[in-house]
Amino acid sequence: MKIFVALISAALSLLAIEPIVTSQWLNEHKNDVNLRIIEVSEGDLFGLEHIPNAAHTSIGKWRFDNGTFLSIRNVAEIEKEISSLGIDEKTDVVLYAPINEAKDVLKTSYIYWALNYHGIKNVALLDGGLKAWKNGKLELSQAEPIIKPTAFKALIDKNKIADIGYVQSKLGKLPMIDARPSDMYLGVTSTPTVKRSGHIRGGMSYSWNYSVDKEYNLKPKAMLESVFKEGYGLDKNKEVLVYCTGGLETSFNYFVLSGVLGYKNVRLYDASMKEWGNREDTPMTQYRYEMFKK
Repeated sequence: MKIFVALISAALSLLAIEPIVTSQWLNEHKNDVNLRIIEVSEGDLFGLEHIPNAAHTSIGKWRFDNGTFLSIRNVAEIEKEISSLGIDEKTDVVLYAPINEAKDVLKTSYIYWALNYHGIKNVALLDGGLKAWKNGKLELSQAEPIIKPTAFKALIDKNKIADIGYVQSKLGKLPMIDARPSDMYLGVTSTPTVKRSGHIRGGMSYSWNYSVDKEYNLKPKAMLESVFKEGYGLDKNKEVLVYCTGGLETSFNYFVLSGVLGYKNVRLYDASMKEWGNREDTPMTQYRYEMFKK
């Protein structure tokens, strides 16, 4: 009997967490041994109130300014942060933020991507963030959790990231999606910190916020399926590259495509337009929408 129970437990542990979870689900599972809840916030917000058992991180622990644009930190630094949060490759992770502005949501999706990139696969976002939790009148805490660090070693998935050389080599060969607002994609509005206006030649426009409602709850999965399959002609088994201004906005498109919709090969161009649009030798298009032609 004990062996049977152990086998059932082992089988259940292999089931991946859903990529988007509700406050009700999280409340029911917040004490699960294999679950780590992570708040992504700045300043003193975490100390004022957070979801019980949640640990804390900030986006600065995952990204650094290299003088031209922000980039993912080196592997050793990311391993240290993941380990300090009590996470390893077997952990289920739920990320959330107190959403005071759009960028707060994007910080959680960027860390979602960063965890995937470093070998953590069972990751989810809390639909609607802390506001949804509070709207449900669920328990809040000020207690600092006691976390046992892990000895995590990254298993880098190089298929999750693209550099400028890779993007240049794939122009016209695979679909690329720009997550910025459409006016910045078109180049009728300049993008702050980017010298040249427009988009990567051949790139398609899909602003990341099209996937959420005004409360930052994810729109219906069936609608999102139709958008990318019927509207953009994407194939779940073929590669797609996503980019934006500097990595944050496009991480939400990565989350929707790779996580929610199950696209097999989504690459994120981390440096995005802060690199591409500040050079003179990179092909760009302005004032028109483009669609990828196979």
